[in-house]
Amino acid sequence: MKRAFSVDELKRTAARLAVERRSVRFQDVDAAGIVFYPRVLEYFSDAYMTALKERGVDLPGLIAGGGVKLPLVHAEADYLLPLRFGDAVEVEVLAPKLGDTSFTVGYRVTAAGGIAAIGQTVHVCIDGARFTPRPIPDDLRGALS
Repeated sequence: MKRAFSVDELKRTAARLAVERRSVRFQDVDAAGIVFYPRVLEYFSDAYMTALKERGVDLPGLIAGGGVKLPLVHAEADYLLPLRFGDAVEVEVLAPKLGDTSFTVGYRVTAAGGIAAIGQTVHVCIDGARFTPRPIPDDLRGALS
């Protein structure tokens, strides 16, 4: 799959939807004492949900309504610096790249030492009854812009 965001864009872009601050929890680290790799994807997901909520998108309500669903179809992360228990981090949700029926969200995780991880997720807007792609609703498109 071709990246919507280049590595350079993920490292440098300033256009963001939201920033979530958190600390690396004990349960986030592995036996080596660094963040277990899938936890970074959880950080992305948590920050994405927060960004939508802050922009007035009721994702649980949208999904429960059945008309629109937003499955994640691709996720990737690059790990650049280790994160350890107790580290304060910022998870930045970068302004998405919007298509007709899908969008790609970029992420950047920073800590005191610099950029620790970057990544992106691809979401497809589908009709909840038919599970076929459909245009991104205007209100959601506005919230993501």
